[in-house]
Amino acid sequence: MDKMTEKLHDFLVQHVDQMAQEWLDSREVEGNSVYTADASSEVTEYLREQNHYFTRTIVQVLKDGALETISGWAQEIATKRARRGNPLYQSIHHFKTFRFIFFNQVEAFVSLHRSSITHEDIFLWNNILNEAFDRMIELFTMYYGQVSDAQAYTQKMLISELSTPVISISDKVGVLPLIGQIDDYTSSDFAERIMMQAKDLELSCLIIDLSGVPSIDTMMTNELFQVVNMLDLLGIDTTVTGIRPEIALTAVQLGIDLSKLRTYGKLKDAVKKLLHES
Repeated sequence: MDKMTEKLHDFLVQHVDQMAQEWLDSREVEGNSVYTADASSEVTEYLREQNHYFTRTIVQVLKDGALETISGWAQEIATKRARRGNPLYQSIHHFKTFRFIFFNQVEAFVSLHRSSITHEDIFLWNNILNEAFDRMIELFTMYYGQVSDAQAYTQKMLISELSTPVISISDKVGVLPLIGQIDDYTSSDFAERIMMQAKDLELSCLIIDLSGVPSIDTMMTNELFQVVNMLDLLGIDTTVTGIRPEIALTAVQLGIDLSKLRTYGKLKDAVKKLLHES
């Protein structure tokens, strides 16, 4: 590291707190955001510490030129922002705001040492620091996306687990109420879970209620009736309730013989009939 680059490094380190304060003062009131100007003093100090960490990480690139060192900050903070539910665009906005503040300090340094700084120095610093900022934002976005995707997947699996229970209503009769979009139930283990639950409950009849399903396409209809066929192989009779006209039409188009399937318009009618039979 040449002498002037070292001086720039030291100058920026000396102004870490000033830059953090300027950034904190630039905040506006944002509902339900960690960045909001009316955040508690604890949150504000937390942001200050994070900003110090961020700035020192960026400045360190001037010293060693290693962009690899910025990955730690990006991963740590992106994970926290994603888990907290802060929208990504808010973080990107504050990256932009702080970049402006940061380069104002670089300009201040250049003004102080204009006679000792060449155009080559300025171009070099501009390239190094902008590349560090860009890489930080790129990594932050990548890690945020990874955490967000993992949360969405976990939530979907949880919803799937919670929304596909076979409810036992007697020693031999159970009900499977499907709620929402059918494609939420087409994971590879959906049919297996249903059959295992029905088997564990020692059911002889399972009622699949579709009254809570707003729509269904050809592929989903086919998969649903494949489940019916598999239950039949286990010796479990299936009754379907709440079949909408479009579901019936799709089933007919697929060549599914509904005449062999016991159906009821309403769940309560099927429950009443099957409980009486059992």
